[in-house]
Amino acid sequence: MASLSERMLELEMATQELLKMMTSAEAGKLLKENLEKQEQMIDRLLQTKKSTMQLIQELMSAEELVAQKLSDRDEELKESLRKLQKIEDSLLQEREKDTKLKTSHNTDLRKELEALREEIEQREKTEEEGANASKSAVHLSQLYYRVCPIDWDYSCEPALVKGTHHGPDIAQPFSFESGQHSRCFVSDYLWSLVPTSW
Repeated sequence: MASLSERMLELEMATQELLKMMTSAEAGKLLKENLEKQEQMIDRLLQTKKSTMQLIQELMSAEELVAQKLSDRDEELKESLRKLQKIEDSLLQEREKDTKLKTSHNTDLRKELEALREEIEQREKTEEEGANASKSAVHLSQLYYRVCPIDWDYSCEPALVKGTHHGPDIAQPFSFESGQHSRCFVSDYLWSLVPTSW
């Protein structure tokens, strides 16, 4: 909502500038300047849309990967349940046999059954934790980008920290050599780019 009202305010200011231009003698020059400003604003909007679409595609890819992992874990769980059912069936058959053999064999089967049950419980717990972690990771990545919209330059040398911060008014590039500045300094500088007014 805040960005929409900001855009409306910018549009109103541009309209007022147009009216001033029409009444002044340098109308052509002012019109050209305002058209250049409008073109820059449109370029920024297109760039923002492009980076947003890229982020959405990355998030969709991450969601697909998580869904595939969950599907694989579900198949493993079903296979474990089938094994458990076979063991339980085998246990019932053994009970019908001789009591002496049943006692020794049941102990082993029960241990295996208990181990499989523990394995299934562990897999269910792991699956639930994985789903929660993936939701949390997606939420955090969206939150980080909204708070501090930085496009990192991954093509630079490993000793460089490089990218562009897209602030509310202007995109500001940055570049630091990690040997010349501490991590704390780089972090403080990047946080200083984040606007504090909401």
